Amino acid sequence: MLQKKKRLCQLSKSSFLLILLIVFNNQPTMENTSSMKNDLFVKENSLTHEYPRILGHRGTLERYTENGLMAFKYALSNGITGFETDFRLTLDNEVVVMHDSDIRRTTTGEGAVEKMTLAEIKSVRLKYSDEQVPTAEELFSLFDNLQDFYIELEMKPRYGELYTPERMDTFLNKLYDLATTHLSKGYYVFTCFDHQVLKRTKELHPDAKIGLIYSGLDEKTADAAIARGCSTIAPTIHGTPQELVDKVKAAGIKVNLWHSEYLELWLKARAMGAVVSTTNHPVTVLNAIREYAKLQN
Repeated sequence: MLQKKKRLCQLSKSSFLLILLIVFNNQPTMENTSSMKNDLFVKENSLTHEYPRILGHRGTLERYTENGLMAFKYALSNGITGFETDFRLTLDNEVVVMHDSDIRRTTTGEGAVEKMTLAEIKSVRLKYSDEQVPTAEELFSLFDNLQDFYIELEMKPRYGELYTPERMDTFLNKLYDLATTHLSKGYYVFTCFDHQVLKRTKELHPDAKIGLIYSGLDEKTADAAIARGCSTIAPTIHGTPQELVDKVKAAGIKVNLWHSEYLELWLKARAMGAVVSTTNHPVTVLNAIREYAKLQN
């Protein structure tokens, strides 16, 4: 039994060393990181063990209700320096932080965000943190003084009954104005699954950085992101081939591979060349990365 345990231990150490070899063979070199020193996608030393930067999805799903201020504060207080989150427009034209079109899953109320006033939305509570649904301005105020910071602003509206062209413009203009007012010290990108929304964002605000979100990267989508002038692209880790990651990177597009829910997936995102990686469990993954870093020293 003792000999079996020794053999298992030796196997475990060998496997761990193999992982280290793979990761460090795929790290950026000093030559190709020198141009990124002032790029807020990464820290000044882009060879840090926390590269790619972890983005907390909707703040975090580890504790508190998603997209509530308490979730973001918890992640920030535990070392998270980036987020990916969602925005919609209320009936009275206020931008709020909400993923779903209906508030019932995450709040004590129900109804479509776009058919409710801000006061009506503020009258309900988030289910697991007993707080109000935040406005974009309330969320952004958390980041006013942060410089080493990155956020992807996912635009949930789509053209249709709830969003006429005029109403879509109202949403895009308001989100842009709020971002430029509060997030200028960090790095932010306006992201969406919908090409038409991204196109209109650029028409209204040519200086805006836009990013395409997609479930698995294919040739057509890669070409579309390049043609659209995207600054970022966010495909899933699973279903995204290395050659297409290399293709969009060669075109100057930064890559966010999601979701890196545990250390091994973060290592894969790193090896593939992602500069950020979104996860529902940012604090857990960050702690695992730091423990992993200690084992290397």
